[in-house]
Amino acid sequence: MTAQPTHDEGDLELDSTFFVAFDLTHRALKSGLAAASPLNVTQYRMLVKLLAAGERGVAQSDLGALLDLKPNVVTQAVNALEAAGFAERRRDEGADGRVRTARITKAGTAHVARANESVVERLYALFPTEDADHRAILEAAIAAGASIDPPLSTGEPGRFAASRALVSLELVKRAMEATLRERCGASLAECRVLQRLGEVGEPLRIGDIAGQLQMTAVAVARAVDRLAERGWVVRLASPNDRKAVFAAATKQGKRKQRAVARTIDALARTQLWSRLDDGQRRALARTWRVVIADVQARKEAERKAALGRLQPLA
Repeated sequence: MTAQPTHDEGDLELDSTFFVAFDLTHRALKSGLAAASPLNVTQYRMLVKLLAAGERGVAQSDLGALLDLKPNVVTQAVNALEAAGFAERRRDEGADGRVRTARITKAGTAHVARANESVVERLYALFPTEDADHRAILEAAIAAGASIDPPLSTGEPGRFAASRALVSLELVKRAMEATLRERCGASLAECRVLQRLGEVGEPLRIGDIAGQLQMTAVAVARAVDRLAERGWVVRLASPNDRKAVFAAATKQGKRKQRAVARTIDALARTQLWSRLDDGQRRALARTWRVVIADVQARKEAERKAALGRLQPLA
Protein backbone atom coordinates (compact mmCIF):
# COMPACT_ATOMS: atom_id res chain seq x y z
CA MET A 1 0.00 0.00 0.00
CA THR A 2 1.33 3.44 -0.95
CA ALA A 3 2.46 5.55 2.00
CA GLN A 4 0.27 8.50 2.85
CA PRO A 5 1.81 11.95 2.28
CA THR A 6 3.27 13.81 5.24
CA HIS A 7 4.24 16.90 3.26
CA ASP A 8 2.71 20.33 3.16
CA GLU A 9 0.20 20.12 0.28
CA GLY A 10 1.19 23.62 -0.83
CA ASP A 11 4.68 22.35 -1.65
CA LEU A 12 3.25 19.96 -4.24
CA GLU A 13 0.72 22.10 -6.06
CA LEU A 14 0.81 21.64 -9.81
CA ASP A 15 1.40 25.31 -10.58
CA SER A 16 2.74 26.72 -13.82
CA THR A 17 6.28 25.92 -12.69
CA PHE A 18 5.43 22.23 -12.59
CA PHE A 19 4.00 22.26 -16.11
CA VAL A 20 7.07 24.07 -17.46
CA ALA A 21 9.36 21.47 -15.88
CA PHE A 22 7.07 18.66 -17.00
CA ASP A 23 7.09 19.90 -20.58
CA LEU A 24 10.85 20.50 -20.66
CA THR A 25 11.51 17.04 -19.23
CA HIS A 26 9.08 15.43 -21.64
CA ARG A 27 10.77 17.16 -24.58
CA ALA A 28 14.22 16.07 -23.35
CA LEU A 29 13.07 12.46 -23.06
CA LYS A 30 11.62 12.50 -26.58
CA SER A 31 14.70 14.24 -27.96
CA GLY A 32 16.97 11.61 -26.42
CA LEU A 33 14.87 8.88 -27.96
CA ALA A 34 14.88 10.51 -31.40
CA ALA A 35 18.68 10.78 -31.31
CA ALA A 36 19.20 7.06 -30.74
CA SER A 37 16.20 5.19 -32.11
CA PRO A 38 14.14 4.93 -35.31
CA LEU A 39 11.09 4.18 -33.16
CA ASN A 40 8.45 6.78 -32.44
CA VAL A 41 7.36 7.42 -28.86
CA THR A 42 4.38 5.07 -29.07
CA GLN A 43 6.49 2.20 -30.39
CA TYR A 44 9.20 2.78 -27.79
CA ARG A 45 6.67 2.96 -24.96
CA MET A 46 5.41 -0.44 -26.07
CA LEU A 47 8.92 -1.87 -26.26
CA VAL A 48 9.64 -0.69 -22.70
CA LYS A 49 6.39 -2.29 -21.53
CA LEU A 50 7.36 -5.57 -23.17
CA LEU A 51 10.74 -5.36 -21.46
CA ALA A 52 8.99 -4.89 -18.12
CA ALA A 53 6.83 -7.96 -18.79
CA GLY A 54 9.86 -10.23 -19.12
CA GLU A 55 9.79 -13.64 -20.76
CA ARG A 56 6.06 -14.16 -20.35
CA GLY A 57 5.26 -11.17 -22.56
CA VAL A 58 1.93 -9.36 -22.78
CA ALA A 59 -1.26 -10.29 -24.58
CA GLN A 60 -1.58 -7.91 -27.51
CA SER A 61 -5.16 -7.17 -26.47
CA ASP A 62 -3.90 -5.96 -23.05
CA LEU A 63 -1.34 -3.50 -24.44
CA GLY A 64 -4.03 -0.99 -25.39
CA ALA A 65 -5.32 -0.74 -21.83
CA LEU A 66 -1.81 -0.59 -20.36
CA LEU A 67 -0.68 2.20 -22.67
CA ASP A 68 -4.03 3.93 -23.31
CA LEU A 69 -3.91 3.13 -27.03
CA LYS A 70 -6.56 2.10 -29.54
CA PRO A 71 -6.41 -1.47 -30.91
CA ASN A 72 -5.37 -0.37 -34.41
CA VAL A 73 -2.53 1.71 -32.97
CA VAL A 74 -1.38 -1.28 -30.90
CA THR A 75 -1.38 -3.51 -33.98
CA GLN A 76 0.63 -0.99 -36.01
CA ALA A 77 3.18 -0.53 -33.22
CA VAL A 78 3.64 -4.28 -32.65
CA ASN A 79 4.03 -4.76 -36.41
CA ALA A 80 6.78 -2.12 -36.46
CA LEU A 81 8.59 -3.67 -33.49
CA GLU A 82 8.40 -7.13 -35.06
CA ALA A 83 9.67 -5.83 -38.40
CA ALA A 84 12.63 -4.23 -36.62
CA GLY A 85 13.40 -7.49 -34.83
CA PHE A 86 12.73 -5.94 -31.41
CA ALA A 87 9.65 -8.02 -30.57
CA GLU A 88 7.99 -11.25 -31.55
CA ARG A 89 4.44 -12.58 -31.40
CA ARG A 90 3.12 -16.02 -30.75
CA ARG A 91 -0.32 -17.57 -30.44
CA ASP A 92 -1.14 -18.97 -27.03
CA GLU A 93 -2.17 -22.55 -26.68
CA GLY A 94 -5.61 -23.38 -25.33
CA ALA A 95 -9.02 -21.85 -26.00
CA ASP A 96 -9.24 -21.20 -29.71
CA GLY A 97 -5.64 -20.06 -30.11
CA ARG A 98 -6.70 -16.54 -31.00
CA VAL A 99 -4.87 -14.82 -28.12
CA ARG A 100 -1.61 -13.36 -29.40
CA THR A 101 1.18 -12.58 -26.97
CA ALA A 102 3.98 -10.13 -27.72
CA ARG A 103 7.37 -10.27 -26.04
CA ILE A 104 10.68 -8.48 -26.38
CA THR A 105 13.67 -10.07 -28.12
CA LYS A 106 17.34 -9.81 -27.19
CA ALA A 107 17.77 -7.22 -29.92
CA GLY A 108 14.89 -5.27 -28.41
CA THR A 109 16.46 -5.32 -24.96
CA ALA A 110 19.78 -4.13 -26.40
CA HIS A 111 17.97 -1.35 -28.23
CA VAL A 112 16.30 -0.13 -25.04
CA ALA A 113 19.73 -0.03 -23.36
CA ARG A 114 21.15 2.16 -26.15
CA ALA A 115 18.14 4.45 -26.32
CA ASN A 116 17.98 4.78 -22.54
CA GLU A 117 21.58 5.98 -22.46
CA SER A 118 20.72 8.73 -24.94
CA VAL A 119 17.63 9.71 -22.93
CA VAL A 120 19.72 10.00 -19.76
CA GLU A 121 22.28 12.19 -21.56
CA ARG A 122 19.57 14.62 -22.68
CA LEU A 123 18.12 14.80 -19.17
CA TYR A 124 21.53 15.55 -17.68
CA ALA A 125 22.06 18.26 -20.30
CA LEU A 126 18.76 19.86 -19.30
CA PHE A 127 19.18 19.71 -15.52
CA PRO A 128 21.91 21.52 -13.55
CA THR A 129 23.79 18.35 -12.61
CA GLU A 130 27.25 19.88 -12.09
CA ASP A 131 26.24 20.26 -8.45
CA ALA A 132 26.24 16.94 -6.59
CA ASP A 133 23.03 17.80 -4.73
CA HIS A 134 21.27 18.70 -7.97
CA ARG A 135 22.46 15.47 -9.56
CA ALA A 136 21.05 13.51 -6.63
CA ILE A 137 17.73 15.35 -7.00
CA LEU A 138 17.60 14.44 -10.70
CA GLU A 139 18.38 10.78 -10.06
CA ALA A 140 15.69 10.62 -7.39
CA ALA A 141 13.21 12.30 -9.72
CA ILE A 142 13.95 9.83 -12.54
CA ALA A 143 13.34 6.96 -10.14
CA ALA A 144 10.11 8.59 -8.97
CA GLY A 145 8.95 9.14 -12.53
CA ALA A 146 9.64 5.52 -13.35
CA SER A 147 7.49 4.47 -10.38
CA ILE A 148 4.37 6.35 -11.50
CA ASP A 149 3.38 3.51 -13.81
CA PRO A 150 3.82 0.24 -11.86
CA PRO A 151 5.98 -2.49 -13.47
CA LEU A 152 4.41 -5.60 -14.96
CA SER A 153 7.10 -7.88 -13.64
CA THR A 154 9.57 -7.92 -10.76
CA GLY A 155 12.25 -9.07 -13.15
CA GLU A 156 13.27 -5.64 -14.43
CA PRO A 157 12.36 -3.23 -11.62
CA GLY A 158 15.58 -1.20 -11.45
CA ARG A 159 16.68 -1.03 -15.09
CA PHE A 160 16.27 1.78 -17.58
CA ALA A 161 14.47 4.14 -15.19
CA ALA A 162 14.64 7.07 -17.64
CA SER A 163 12.84 5.07 -20.31
CA ARG A 164 10.20 3.93 -17.84
CA ALA A 165 9.81 7.55 -16.77
CA LEU A 166 9.10 8.43 -20.42
CA VAL A 167 6.34 5.81 -20.48
CA SER A 168 4.92 7.23 -17.24
CA LEU A 169 5.02 10.86 -18.41
CA GLU A 170 3.27 9.97 -21.65
CA LEU A 171 0.46 8.33 -19.68
CA VAL A 172 0.19 11.27 -17.28
CA LYS A 173 0.17 13.80 -20.11
CA ARG A 174 -2.55 11.94 -22.00
CA ALA A 175 -4.65 11.73 -18.83
CA MET A 176 -4.18 15.44 -18.14
CA GLU A 177 -5.11 16.46 -21.67
CA ALA A 178 -8.22 14.28 -21.74
CA THR A 179 -9.43 15.29 -18.26
CA LEU A 180 -8.93 19.02 -18.75
CA ARG A 181 -10.71 18.85 -22.09
CA GLU A 182 -13.62 16.91 -20.58
CA ARG A 183 -14.06 18.86 -17.34
CA CYS A 184 -12.94 22.34 -18.33
CA GLY A 185 -13.68 22.40 -22.05
CA ALA A 186 -10.18 23.57 -22.90
CA SER A 187 -6.87 22.14 -24.09
CA LEU A 188 -3.84 21.75 -21.85
CA ALA A 189 -2.19 24.77 -23.51
CA GLU A 190 -5.28 26.93 -22.94
CA CYS A 191 -5.53 25.83 -19.32
CA ARG A 192 -1.85 26.62 -18.76
CA VAL A 193 -2.36 30.16 -20.07
CA LEU A 194 -5.42 30.63 -17.84
CA GLN A 195 -3.52 29.21 -14.88
CA ARG A 196 -0.62 31.63 -15.36
CA LEU A 197 -2.92 34.64 -15.67
CA GLY A 198 -4.54 33.56 -12.41
CA GLU A 199 -1.17 33.27 -10.67
CA VAL A 200 -0.03 36.79 -11.57
CA GLY A 201 -3.48 38.38 -11.23
CA GLU A 202 -2.80 41.02 -13.89
CA PRO A 203 -2.63 41.33 -17.70
CA LEU A 204 0.38 39.76 -19.37
CA ARG A 205 1.91 40.29 -22.79
CA ILE A 206 1.65 37.33 -25.14
CA GLY A 207 5.42 37.23 -25.38
CA ASP A 208 5.82 37.28 -21.61
CA ILE A 209 3.36 34.41 -21.19
CA ALA A 210 5.29 32.43 -23.79
CA GLY A 211 8.59 33.07 -21.99
CA GLN A 212 7.23 32.24 -18.56
CA LEU A 213 5.56 29.02 -19.72
CA GLN A 214 8.35 28.01 -22.14
CA MET A 215 5.81 27.86 -24.95
CA THR A 216 6.15 29.40 -28.41
CA ALA A 217 4.58 32.81 -28.96
CA VAL A 218 2.48 31.27 -31.75
CA ALA A 219 1.11 28.57 -29.44
CA VAL A 220 0.24 31.13 -26.76
CA ALA A 221 -1.38 33.47 -29.30
CA ARG A 222 -3.55 30.63 -30.59
CA ALA A 223 -4.53 29.64 -27.05
CA VAL A 224 -5.43 33.24 -26.23
CA ASP A 225 -7.51 33.48 -29.43
CA ARG A 226 -9.52 30.40 -28.44
CA LEU A 227 -9.93 31.62 -24.88
CA ALA A 228 -11.10 35.01 -26.16
CA GLU A 229 -13.65 33.34 -28.43
CA ARG A 230 -15.17 31.71 -25.34
CA GLY A 231 -15.16 34.98 -23.43
CA TRP A 232 -12.64 33.74 -20.86
CA VAL A 233 -9.95 36.31 -21.66
CA VAL A 234 -9.88 39.72 -23.26
CA ARG A 235 -7.06 41.03 -25.43
CA LEU A 236 -5.69 44.46 -24.55
CA ALA A 237 -3.44 46.91 -26.36
CA SER A 238 -0.90 49.31 -24.90
CA PRO A 239 -0.94 52.98 -26.02
CA ASN A 240 2.86 52.97 -25.63
CA ASP A 241 3.45 49.89 -27.77
CA ARG A 242 0.83 49.16 -30.37
CA LYS A 243 2.57 45.93 -31.39
CA ALA A 244 2.23 44.47 -27.91
CA VAL A 245 -0.90 42.43 -27.19
CA PHE A 246 -1.86 41.70 -23.59
CA ALA A 247 -4.24 39.06 -22.25
CA ALA A 248 -6.36 39.34 -19.10
CA ALA A 249 -8.90 36.99 -17.59
CA THR A 250 -12.54 38.09 -17.63
CA LYS A 251 -14.98 37.40 -14.77
CA GLN A 252 -16.06 34.25 -16.61
CA GLY A 253 -12.41 33.38 -17.12
CA LYS A 254 -11.68 33.75 -13.41
CA ARG A 255 -14.45 31.28 -12.65
CA LYS A 256 -12.91 28.93 -15.18
CA GLN A 257 -9.51 29.41 -13.55
CA ARG A 258 -10.95 28.01 -10.32
CA ALA A 259 -12.37 25.04 -12.22
CA VAL A 260 -8.98 24.44 -13.83
CA ALA A 261 -7.28 24.63 -10.41
CA ARG A 262 -9.70 22.07 -8.93
CA THR A 263 -9.21 19.74 -11.89
CA ILE A 264 -5.43 20.01 -11.71
CA ASP A 265 -5.49 19.30 -7.97
CA ALA A 266 -7.56 16.17 -8.62
CA LEU A 267 -5.18 15.10 -11.38
CA ALA A 268 -2.22 15.55 -9.05
CA ARG A 269 -3.79 13.24 -6.49
CA THR A 270 -4.86 10.52 -8.91
CA GLN A 271 -2.08 10.59 -11.50
CA LEU A 272 0.94 11.42 -9.33
CA TRP A 273 0.87 11.62 -5.55
CA SER A 274 -1.31 8.56 -4.92
CA ARG A 275 1.20 6.43 -6.88
CA LEU A 276 4.32 7.65 -5.08
CA ASP A 277 5.67 7.62 -1.56
CA ASP A 278 6.48 10.81 0.30
CA GLY A 279 10.14 10.83 -0.68
CA GLN A 280 9.29 10.40 -4.36
CA ARG A 281 6.75 13.21 -4.18
CA ARG A 282 9.32 15.54 -2.72
CA ALA A 283 11.92 14.49 -5.29
CA LEU A 284 9.61 15.48 -8.14
CA ALA A 285 8.64 18.75 -6.47
CA ARG A 286 12.27 19.72 -5.85
CA THR A 287 13.22 18.80 -9.40
CA TRP A 288 10.73 21.01 -11.19
CA ARG A 289 11.69 23.98 -9.01
CA VAL A 290 15.42 23.38 -9.62
CA VAL A 291 14.85 23.06 -13.38
CA ILE A 292 12.97 26.33 -13.69
CA ALA A 293 15.45 28.23 -11.54
CA ASP A 294 18.25 26.94 -13.76
CA VAL A 295 16.41 27.75 -17.00
CA GLN A 296 15.78 31.29 -15.78
CA ALA A 297 19.44 31.69 -14.77
CA ARG A 298 20.59 30.49 -18.19
CA LYS A 299 18.26 32.89 -19.99
CA GLU A 300 19.49 35.80 -17.87
CA ALA A 301 23.09 34.87 -18.64
CA GLU A 302 22.28 34.74 -22.37
CA ARG A 303 20.58 38.14 -22.15
CA LYS A 304 23.60 39.69 -20.45
CA ALA A 305 25.98 38.09 -22.92
CA ALA A 306 23.94 39.53 -25.80
CA LEU A 307 24.28 43.01 -24.28
CA GLY A 308 28.03 42.69 -24.53
CA ARG A 309 27.75 42.13 -28.29
CA LEU A 310 25.73 45.28 -29.00
CA GLN A 311 27.22 47.67 -31.55
CA PRO A 312 26.42 51.28 -32.45
CA LEU A 313 24.08 51.74 -35.38
CA ALA A 314 25.84 52.91 -38.53
